[in-house]
Amino acid sequence: MKPAGMICRDGQVLWSEVQMAAGFLDRLQGLLGKAGLSDQKGLLLTACGSVHTVGMRFPIDVIFLGADLRVLVCHSGVSAWRMKSCRGARTTLEVAAGGVARHGVVPGQRLRWRTA
Repeated sequence: MKPAGMICRDGQVLWSEVQMAAGFLDRLQGLLGKAGLSDQKGLLLTACGSVHTVGMRFPIDVIFLGADLRVLVCHSGVSAWRMKSCRGARTTLEVAAGGVARHGVVPGQRLRWRTA
């Protein structure tokens, strides 16, 4: 995985410890094997328009993003053994359940990636 970065919106840091999974093996592993995510952590999956939660031990929020990191769709509280996808998504952000509501993330907003 690439070094951690931040996900921001309009200059405000929403998630400060986000790993980027750009390679096939990093995307394949994703969050599997993790016990959970803190409110500041997340995983940004590049070249990814669908995710699954098979084998996950905790619920997550899934944010599908377009090529310009504009929010296309948000799914909150996705539990284990589910699959989510979004036509047109180029990148997917996975964060702790409740993160979408806590930060008021909605379709149409543009997020930004900043290296730490």
